[in-house]
Amino acid sequence: MRDLVQELVSHYADLRRQLTRDLRDPHHAADIAQSSFERVYSQATKSPEPGIESPRALLFRVARNLCIDEARRRKVAQEWAGTHATIDAQRVAPSSEFVVAQRRVLLRVVETMEKLPPRRREVFLLFRAYGHTRAEIAQRLAITEMAVAKHLLRATIDCSRVFAELRAELIEPPHVQNLAGLAPTLSEDFS
Repeated sequence: MRDLVQELVSHYADLRRQLTRDLRDPHHAADIAQSSFERVYSQATKSPEPGIESPRALLFRVARNLCIDEARRRKVAQEWAGTHATIDAQRVAPSSEFVVAQRRVLLRVVETMEKLPPRRREVFLLFRAYGHTRAEIAQRLAITEMAVAKHLLRATIDCSRVFAELRAELIEPPHVQNLAGLAPTLSEDFS
């Protein structure tokens, strides 16, 4: 084991010079060289086999792999930071008028839902809010799928009038460009 340590130490300076040339950062090169040395030494002490054939090659290979891993981590971090920086830059704190308008809209939606007959409301919520299929709702409520479809259609018609009025009242925040994509989803469910 002592021979291995001496050989690794003799190649440590070469590894550090090579890493400094490749990475162009002597401090980072020293960290990678130290980690490489630790990993090779740790693996050699854990291994039941007598020795490493080429400690220098293994030391340089481990260092190369650590550099690759570090580059991958940096790339992922930069991509994440770039993505989130653009999202955060687009976010604007909502105005008080927007918050008040959203609360009014929410209250109107709740009032509308409460005015629906209980079975119709239950079917509508199971379908739209909880994502159950018509067959699942029919089985759960012990009614036919045709009855589920009728309840959904009537609830949609009842709600669509109120939602059309609400859309006119809705104040959009500056970063939201178009809510027109919401309208087709109601009609798509029944086609």
